[in-house]
Formats: sequence, C-alpha cells, structure tokens
Amino acid sequence: MIPTSLMSLVISFLAIYMYLNTTEEIVKVVTAGMALISLFLSFVFAPWSVVLVLVVSLAIFQFPLLKY
Repeated sequence: MIPTSLMSLVISFLAIYMYLNTTEEIVKVVTAGMALISLFLSFVFAPWSVVLVLVVSLAIFQFPLLKY
C-alpha cells in the first residue's frame, strides 16, 4: 500500500506544479481536479498509522490561519 500511496502523492505534486506553471485555463482546471483526486487517493491507500498521525497532529497543533 505504501508504493501506491507514494505514487499517488507524486502525481498530485506534479499536477500542482503544472497548475502553477501554466497559463491555459482548461489545463489549470484539469490539473487542479487531478491533484485533488490524487491527494484523496494517497490518503485512502496510506496505512492507518500514517493517517492517524496526520489526524492527531492536525488536532493537536492548531494553525494560526484556522483561528477565528
């Protein structure tokens, strides 16, 4: 499961890179959708321990941008 998760994560990073370095609107829409789907799949394929660490770290460490 780790290689699948890492491959999906790499695809999402490449899609984000393409999104930031293009001027075409259709390419931006497609790459943004691809990045979101790949990020979601990387969390689905990740082991429970990795997902648990991410969720707990987000719950413990509060980011300044999330404060209201």
